Amino acid sequence: MRNWITGLISVLLVAGLLAGCGGSKKQAGEISYKDGTYTARSGPDERGSVGEVTLVVENGRIVKADYRSLKKDGTPKDEDYGKTNGKIENQEFYKKAQQAVKASGSYPVKLLETQDVDAIDAIAGATVSYQQFREAVNKALGQASPVDAKSGASISLKQLALDRIQKVFK
Repeated sequence: MRNWITGLISVLLVAGLLAGCGGSKKQAGEISYKDGTYTARSGPDERGSVGEVTLVVENGRIVKADYRSLKKDGTPKDEDYGKTNGKIENQEFYKKAQQAVKASGSYPVKLLETQDVDAIDAIAGATVSYQQFREAVNKALGQASPVDAKSGASISLKQLALDRIQKVFK
């Protein structure tokens, strides 16, 4: 009997927390984050490069986003990216590398506009940077203790309640 009551309370708690959050897409303002500055890195690509993002959250919203791609040696991909020994040996490769560097700079701007990394589309020529950007943003936002903007409840509390329900009804 006690498990049944605990289960019912858990269901009601989850229903209350999830009320108004229909659909699978996040809507602007649905998720809010703890204020602070958060930095995270993606895993390395096949060449050992990583993406690093720093996010600043104020009043629950991302107000600043900086992203940079780092080569295996930790130096940023900049105007020298695509050169060999400081020289442009393959003009086509250099051109593509520089297009990728430039294109990846638009990802933080889009994040500020949408407040949702899932709403950002990859740019042709910068898809590896896109994947690394998404991974780094998700890691950084994971540090920011996401909360439901409507209920103020911790997202992890929702997961806890869902886990409790599953245990009760097994």
